[in-house]
Amino acid sequence: MNYKELAQSILQNVGGSGNVQNAIHCVTRLRLTLKNPSLADTEKVSNLEGVIKVANTAGQYQIIIFNDVGHVYKEFIKLTDISDGNSTINEVTDKSLKGYFNRFANLIVGIFAPIIPAIAACGMLKALLVLLPMFNLMAEDSQTYLLLKVISDAAFFFLPVLLAYTSAQKFGTNPMVSVALAGVLLHPNLTTMFNSGEAISFAGIPVMAVSYGTSVIPIILIIWFMSYIEKFADKVSPGPVKVFLKPLIVILIVAPIGLTVLGPLGMYLGAGLANGVLWVQDTVGWAAVMILAIIMPLIVMFGMHKVFYPVVIAALSNPGYETLVLTAMLASNYAQGAGSLAVYFKTKDPKLKQVALSGGISGLFGITEPALYGVHLKLKRTLVACMIGAGISGLFVGIMNVKAFAMVGPGVASMPIFVEKGSLNIMFAVIGALISVVVTFIAVYVIGFEDEKAAGKNEKADTKSAKSAIKVERKVIYSPIKGELIPLTKVNDKVFSEEVMGKGIAIKPAEGKVVAPFDGTVEMVFHTNHAIGLKSNLGVEVLIHIGIDTVNLNGQYFISRVKKGDQVKQGQLLIEFDLKSIQKAGYDTTTPVIITNSADYLEVLPQDEKIKPVSGQPLPLLTVL
Repeated sequence: MNYKELAQSILQNVGGSGNVQNAIHCVTRLRLTLKNPSLADTEKVSNLEGVIKVANTAGQYQIIIFNDVGHVYKEFIKLTDISDGNSTINEVTDKSLKGYFNRFANLIVGIFAPIIPAIAACGMLKALLVLLPMFNLMAEDSQTYLLLKVISDAAFFFLPVLLAYTSAQKFGTNPMVSVALAGVLLHPNLTTMFNSGEAISFAGIPVMAVSYGTSVIPIILIIWFMSYIEKFADKVSPGPVKVFLKPLIVILIVAPIGLTVLGPLGMYLGAGLANGVLWVQDTVGWAAVMILAIIMPLIVMFGMHKVFYPVVIAALSNPGYETLVLTAMLASNYAQGAGSLAVYFKTKDPKLKQVALSGGISGLFGITEPALYGVHLKLKRTLVACMIGAGISGLFVGIMNVKAFAMVGPGVASMPIFVEKGSLNIMFAVIGALISVVVTFIAVYVIGFEDEKAAGKNEKADTKSAKSAIKVERKVIYSPIKGELIPLTKVNDKVFSEEVMGKGIAIKPAEGKVVAPFDGTVEMVFHTNHAIGLKSNLGVEVLIHIGIDTVNLNGQYFISRVKKGDQVKQGQLLIEFDLKSIQKAGYDTTTPVIITNSADYLEVLPQDEKIKPVSGQPLPLLTVL
């Protein structure tokens, strides 16, 4: 997700900066106070990539974005006159191992994802330039061909410049000064000095002769270092001369340290990364491709495939091809596409047919998410079939050492990325794709899957066994609050009432205490203490949200008795709140209790609404695997 572009699109479609009076964010929502709400185009905002839903309640225009809301918020306030310091809610930082990994993954994606179109375009052009002379469509010594070769090299040679800009976006530095620093690394005079063979030094400090064209890590380290120096320069630069003194201080400090320390260090790290990949392939050999092809759907499911960006781009820069990640994706993409098409031909459910056909076509063209989420994760057995097909195909392309020459999702339209002059590489890639398609197709028919339509016909016959399974596998959530139960559909907040965040029930509190509904772990306590996220020891994830729009109280009337990471026992006090004061302030105290991972379960069954629970007594938000 490009946070800046999403923020710009949101601002544009809510009536521009002049229509935004205030902006804050909570756990999942960007909350805007608009001067004239009628100027907002809700339909367009809802359709923006990254936006889950839009709710216009309690005088706020609420845009549900989920986990990335903090990033979008930061970019949004940069586009308005609103100061971050005036906002009432700050982003919550997850300091767990998972949180650190997620931030690292977000950093990698934020830096590398925006440059993929340029890398992909130049890579595909390189592949086409191999094909043109082979089919006698263009001579290799023609000026047109040579100019096209220059064009195809541009994104790779000036990779440090592209990365400088995207790194500036992630680290919050001046993008133009960042690009200028990349220019230092690529300056022709510096290259001439390096090529002279004479020792070079800066103020007596040796400068290692390094070719930074196509490099990846050095510029990222330099811009990261710059983010700290820029803050220092901003503090020491007087207002009247800040416009030139601040960037001058940055360049005079960062450029020399970049040339003497960070640049060479980055080159060593890049070489270590490349050598590490080569070591894996040398040690495990073809099995590395096969294993990666088998688990690729799981990697994509958790969004971890984007962490491979630096590895792939570094390999495409030097030695100029990649033999692990993109090759494994070749086997996996075709398998998922073929598996989805096999479901299309086999199923009798018209709705599943429609989803399987579109997922199958997109999978064969290198976009696997529709097939993965729409078909294979639901049917499960077909995912196993896809892994079998991908594994056998990965075994073949791994043994044949198939090379990819451009960073494009392998598929029908992008097969030229495997073209290599004077080599059978493309033929082996095509054979690998065919193996993946044929084996997966057969595997789906042999392993089979539970047809949803057929399952519906047999539902009555299986009622007894189904009830038995529910009884065995149910997980009971106890009431966290004493009060009156109401259906979630009657909550005065569309995000909860339409079950956007998950299924559950709501309670009108009779007292200001929230207790643990089960034995488990505190996953999140929001900054204002009005919401808490828990995970039971059996894996059920629950959000308890005290009141509607109570985030605007900024923590007033709420006291948390636990913190993130605490282990809690069922019935243990979690949060105390002043019920009467919150009601006097005009807020609805209805408290939704949401199973946020509802999709992991067959059903979430609420307790009878006529029952008035006491804290700690059973409230069967019943989840069945």
